[in-house]
Amino acid sequence: MKTITGFILCVTIIGFFACNRNDDDSGNKPVAKFSVSGYENPIPAPVTFINISQNATGFEWSFGDGTTSTQSNPTHSYTLRGTYQVRLKVTGPGGADSVCKLLTVETPAPTNKSVFSYYQEKCVGTPVGISFKTINPASTNPVWDFGNGSFGLERDPIVQYLLPGDYTIKYSTQFGSIRDTVIRIIRID
Repeated sequence: MKTITGFILCVTIIGFFACNRNDDDSGNKPVAKFSVSGYENPIPAPVTFINISQNATGFEWSFGDGTTSTQSNPTHSYTLRGTYQVRLKVTGPGGADSVCKLLTVETPAPTNKSVFSYYQEKCVGTPVGISFKTINPASTNPVWDFGNGSFGLERDPIVQYLLPGDYTIKYSTQFGSIRDTVIRIIRID
């Protein structure tokens, strides 16, 4: 009888602590996610941030240039060429979450120059996907060297990088009979 009483007491104590945990097992924990549209347009064209977060009711955007927004799906125009860390922090009934992505925007391309912008799926960590976009609409016959041993002939490729490091991107396009090449180093932390 003592064994059964001890067993019932043990099960009751375990059940009490399991029911009183502070974990949110209801699936309401927010998950911060977003995608970007318009970064292939030269500045000062607006960039649209498409919020695809889950279980979020509050949004705090930081666009990496000192400006912020609390809108769910903001549009922002960058005024200077560069690479920006875009951060989204979301809150909801189950807590908070945040995500950081890198976005590069370019100035209008001269008529005979190869220019590209890119969007990196996260600020830190690998593997990471990078979406490259051709800026100059007059360019044809693109040739990409992604610096990781892979090459491409697509106009707007998406490439996955598996290791951190500095990657030398070589992008070449044709303007009539002239081929122009631009080289840029991208650091992946």
